[in-house]
Amino acid sequence: MTAGSVRLLVVDDHPLFLEGLTAMLQRLRPGWVVDTASAGREALDRISNRPPDAVILDVFLPDRDGFDLLHELRATRPSLPVILVSGRDHGAMVVRARASPASGFIPKTVPGPDFVERIERVLGGGAAFTEATAAGGVPELTKRQAQVLELLADGHGNKEIRHRLGIAERTVRAHLTELFVLLGVHGRMAAVIRARELGLIA
Repeated sequence: MTAGSVRLLVVDDHPLFLEGLTAMLQRLRPGWVVDTASAGREALDRISNRPPDAVILDVFLPDRDGFDLLHELRATRPSLPVILVSGRDHGAMVVRARASPASGFIPKTVPGPDFVERIERVLGGGAAFTEATAAGGVPELTKRQAQVLELLADGHGNKEIRHRLGIAERTVRAHLTELFVLLGVHGRMAAVIRARELGLIA
């Protein structure tokens, strides 16, 4: 493909990010065509109607987990490059993205020119992953991760955590996956034990 024929699909449910990224891409790469979708179902419809050259996919969508959508796209369109993006760029998210079949992971905090350079790297057949920061000592948890960890320690299952926090069960699973990576464990009980050793929970 030539630089002027690039067609991107940006999938994100935050209007300000969609507008800002679209404006930035059109300013830095005027020849690119940028389409948008705000949910997973809408993204699948747009890809089916007119496949893009690459998809920029937010990890958290209102109707499904971005990683689940990524795996579905890989199963149906294995050659379509998918770049994950997120406002959360801590080590666990980067590790999870690297372990996925994504072509890259770009934090939303990356400056415009760097963002475009990473997209071009993927369009050229390469990968574009942010390096995970080496964690030393006690991992830094987000507020939501801390809430999930507390409920996990109290013995609550995913459905109960979902109800108490008012979030989707797939989001609970995503938080647990990130917690396991941050704590360096492979299960719920091990996560609780490790969190107590580190003083993250009483």
